[in-house]
Amino acid sequence: MKTLKLALVATFVAFAIVSFANADGFKSKPKFNKMVVLTIEKALDSPGLVVAIYNQVTPDDVLHYGLPPYIFEVQYNGALYVVSGTRQQWLSFLRIKGVSPPIRKEAKVIID
Repeated sequence: MKTLKLALVATFVAFAIVSFANADGFKSKPKFNKMVVLTIEKALDSPGLVVAIYNQVTPDDVLHYGLPPYIFEVQYNGALYVVSGTRQQWLSFLRIKGVSPPIRKEAKVIID
């Protein structure tokens, strides 16, 4: 009888620990109903999407982005929008003025 009680207590403790571990706030990646791929010109047609882009894409993201193409993911109305554009389009969209394009360094050949 003692063994049965001990097994029941151990089972309840195990269930409590497992449920506590799942309620810790670990959430899976949000799943979207659909994914829309479009250019920045097409994104300007939807005012709500424009606001979402302004809220989720910062000027630093554009300035410190790697090589082209410039592609950013924006969540809006339960969908994932993949918005692409050139560096100049993104800079004019975010109204960043006076930023020169990245300089490509050419290899110098020195002949003796």
